[in-house]
Amino acid sequence: MAGILDSKSRIMDVVITEQGRRQLASGQMKIEYATFTDIGAFYSGDVDGVIEDPTGRIYFEAASDLPSDLITFETDDSGFLVPYRADNLGVGGKNLIISGSARNKDNSTGAASAISSAILESWNNLQVIGTNDPLDDEQGFTLSRKTATFSIRRDFPFKKSDVKVAVIDDIEGLNNDVRLSNLQNFKYLPPVNSVGALAGRTIGRFPDNNEKSDSDKQQLETRLSFLEFADIDFVQTSIENNFVMQVFELSGDDGIIKLDVIDYGTKRSSKDPNKFVRTLFAGKIMRDGYSNPTFVNIFTMEIS
Repeated sequence: MAGILDSKSRIMDVVITEQGRRQLASGQMKIEYATFTDIGAFYSGDVDGVIEDPTGRIYFEAASDLPSDLITFETDDSGFLVPYRADNLGVGGKNLIISGSARNKDNSTGAASAISSAILESWNNLQVIGTNDPLDDEQGFTLSRKTATFSIRRDFPFKKSDVKVAVIDDIEGLNNDVRLSNLQNFKYLPPVNSVGALAGRTIGRFPDNNEKSDSDKQQLETRLSFLEFADIDFVQTSIENNFVMQVFELSGDDGIIKLDVIDYGTKRSSKDPNKFVRTLFAGKIMRDGYSNPTFVNIFTMEIS
C-alpha cells in the first residue's frame, strides 16, 4: 500500500496541450487513455546503488506544445489537418512537406512511409513507461504485405447496371444512410404522447426514410462480397493486438486529406461462424445543395 506522505508538495504537473485546448474549446475533449513517462526524470546513484537525494535539484514545470504531444494526425472543424511536425516531415492544412521540400506529386509511396515514420517518431519521443509481459514473446508488429493494388477499368468494379456517376444531392444524407442505421442517434424516433389516454402512441404519421430494412443491409453486404479485395494478415503482433489506424488520401491536386471512417459494427462472419467481422467504411463527408452532410464511400475494410 502506498500513499502521499506530504499532501502540500506538488508531485505532478498536468498541462493541457494545444490540441487538448482546441478540443476543450469546442466541447469535444474526452480523456480515454493515460500514459506515464519518465522523460523529465534524472536517475543518479552512488557507488552502493542507492538513488541520490533529489531535494537539492532544480525542477522545471512540465513542457507543453512539443512535437511529440501530437501522435496521430488530427483535423480541425473545416476538415483540414492540424499542423503536425516531425524531424523529416511537416503537415498543415492540405500541404505535406518531407525533408524540407514539397512532396513530389508522383511519390505517394514515399509520402506514406514518411507519415508512418513521423507517427512512430512522436510515439518514441514520449518515452512511455511500460511493462513487458514475460509470457508474451511476440512484441513486434509485422504485416503479411505493405501494399495492395486494385484494378479500376471501364467495366470493373462497376457493372453496366450500376450507377457510375452520382450527384451529391441524389445520395442519401447521413440521417438516412444505412451505414449508420445501427446507431441509436440515427434511428427513427417519431414523437409520442407522454401522458394521458394516448400515452405511448405517436402524435402523427411521420415517414421513415431511413435505410434500415433487412433488404437494404443484405443488399449492401452482398455488394461488398462481389468487390475486389486484398487480405492483409497480422504475422506478428501482441496478445491484445491493439492498434491505431488512420486513412489518408494523397493526390497531386488536393494534397493530403484524412478520410472519415464510419464504424458499421461487428457481425458474425458468413464464411466462418466462429469469427466476428468488424466493417469500416472510409470516405469523405460532403455537403449537398441543402447543406446536409453526405458520406461518399471510397473503400471498405473488414477486420476479423
